[in-house]
Amino acid sequence: MGGGIITRLLKKLTPLLLLVFVAVAIMPGTAVAQEDSSALTMQQALDMAYKHNPDLRKAQLDLDKAQINRDDAAKAVSYIPANGLVYPSVQQGYNQFQQAEIGLKVAKRTVATEKDRLSKDIINAYTTALKNYNTMETTRLTLEDLKQQLSVSNIAMQTGMMSDYDLSAVQNGIRQAEKGYQAAQAQYDASLAALAALLGQGSNWKPELNSKAVLTKYQREDLAIELSRGLEQSTAVWQAQAQVDIEKSKETWIMPNISSDMQSINTGTAETTLEQAKIATQSAIEQLYYGIDATEGQIAAAEAANVQAQRDLEIAQLKYDVGLATKYSMPGASGSSSLAAATLAAQKAQYNLDSLQAGLAGMKAQFAYLTGQTVYDAEDWTPEPQAVAANK
Repeated sequence: MGGGIITRLLKKLTPLLLLVFVAVAIMPGTAVAQEDSSALTMQQALDMAYKHNPDLRKAQLDLDKAQINRDDAAKAVSYIPANGLVYPSVQQGYNQFQQAEIGLKVAKRTVATEKDRLSKDIINAYTTALKNYNTMETTRLTLEDLKQQLSVSNIAMQTGMMSDYDLSAVQNGIRQAEKGYQAAQAQYDASLAALAALLGQGSNWKPELNSKAVLTKYQREDLAIELSRGLEQSTAVWQAQAQVDIEKSKETWIMPNISSDMQSINTGTAETTLEQAKIATQSAIEQLYYGIDATEGQIAAAEAANVQAQRDLEIAQLKYDVGLATKYSMPGASGSSSLAAATLAAQKAQYNLDSLQAGLAGMKAQFAYLTGQTVYDAEDWTPEPQAVAANK
């Protein structure tokens, strides 16, 4: 009889269990959460940008438009009667052709450099997010260590080894660390949002950034050579130069509704803008050049500090294993060599090194873009998953 009751209960519950299973299986939140938390390497970020960012498509459309304008202007001046250039209307038509020629050259060069500009922006956004993540994790680890110290402090308080004042100091430290962690989280979320906007993703997109910069040195030419190259290759400079060429092309002709004085002002304004672009480009290259030098030095120091911190951790682990060191130490204890303190120091040293290398990768991208060199180099980053699998 007992078996019959169980059978009847199972028959009643089976449809309900099936309904619950189906509901859980088709819940959209599960799929969205998996998609929003997907891993993202640097190469994948670049590929997504090339596919979804509208800037590349716009540059191509602008080129198509410039080509049509140039062809139409060329047709308009394909036949000029003898002595026809003495007429202002013919002069205006010919100058429109000259301007269209210059505009077409600019559009072609923009298409050629737009991918580099987008790559530079993606690398900067990715490295900023990496650095903010490292800051957030360092803050989190510090907070966790303080909470462990609070546990030790409570025991010390009960045994009379710590005063109320010292205990409150630990509690205040935890509250400050919690606020710092919340601020670091907000900063990291903001950097992910900036990256998502460049990649055409929604605001809920929270990828796991899987690439790490491994760059420690960036080989460059002497500053004078880099400045010369930058003043020739900089987008801001050659775009300003194109505007100067357009204005100067008008000076040869009689342009309707534009006096010679006004044309001189227009040309002078364009030349001033070009000079400003050169000054800004030179300043940016110089700052990046010396900034890269400084960061390379910081990385060398951070590498040495990281090696020492990892050695200290190994020694602390050995001491802890044989009972010569504690896992946690009393808050504020001088000369602390606990395993937890060595672990935290090693983790912080690694995050600091990672952030400096990410910063160098970001500066390299900016410098390379300004000087017309390769913006993205896969060798500057940890290998892609498929490359790692292929080498196994």
